[in-house]
Amino acid sequence: MWLGMKWRSKITLCVIAFFTGITLTGCTNNTSDAVIFDPYEKTNRKTHAFNKGLDKAILKPASNTYVAIIPRPVVTGVSNFSSNLEIPIMILNGLLQLDFEGVSKNTGRFLINSSVGFLGIFDVASSLQIYGKSTDFNETLYTYGVGEGAYTELPFFSSNTERSAASLILNFAINPYQGVFTGAREAIPISAKVLDLMGKRHKYSDAIEGVLYDSDDSSAQSRQIYLERMRFSLKGKLESDVYEDPYASD
Repeated sequence: MWLGMKWRSKITLCVIAFFTGITLTGCTNNTSDAVIFDPYEKTNRKTHAFNKGLDKAILKPASNTYVAIIPRPVVTGVSNFSSNLEIPIMILNGLLQLDFEGVSKNTGRFLINSSVGFLGIFDVASSLQIYGKSTDFNETLYTYGVGEGAYTELPFFSSNTERSAASLILNFAINPYQGVFTGAREAIPISAKVLDLMGKRHKYSDAIEGVLYDSDDSSAQSRQIYLERMRFSLKGKLESDVYEDPYASD
């Protein structure tokens, strides 16, 4: 009965995300790269202030402590493990996008790192020059013509658009590890993701703090960087030397 309730909840979330996407298609499908559509700016600024305070009070000191006390190989291994767990969702999105080359690369990478790499703790695939293709439901919705919608900053999740917010719902609802991580082990993927984010917060501290604490308007700066990064990435024009999103999946 509990399992049935969990799946009904997930199906409901998927339906909500789907109809959100359909709504966005009709409303804001042709947003120009030069346009910043932020009708919720007042609320977004309040949310940004909350996220900024959270970073200063918790995430920044926690990430510094984490990297200081945990050996570097362990930090790297946790990050690798977390990234590996995300690959099945990328494979699903590749199939939905009919990107069979990306599906092939991600599948090969997942199989190698999950086996020879001991559940992805060791990135054996990269040492063999087998690299994946990062993708998500935001790109899938974009592929099917769903507009990005309004810019919105979410508590804990920072910069987003209405489309990427819908993709977060899909990511949450579709769990490829149903039945794998059960009971107390359900906390393993979440814990690994949190530790991975802490490691990345420390790794990219200069870039993050330059935006959050050194810019005159960190809210506007965060919005500008996110939208430019997201739009260029979806159009396939992003060069390797352009600003790297600290929280993007590897």
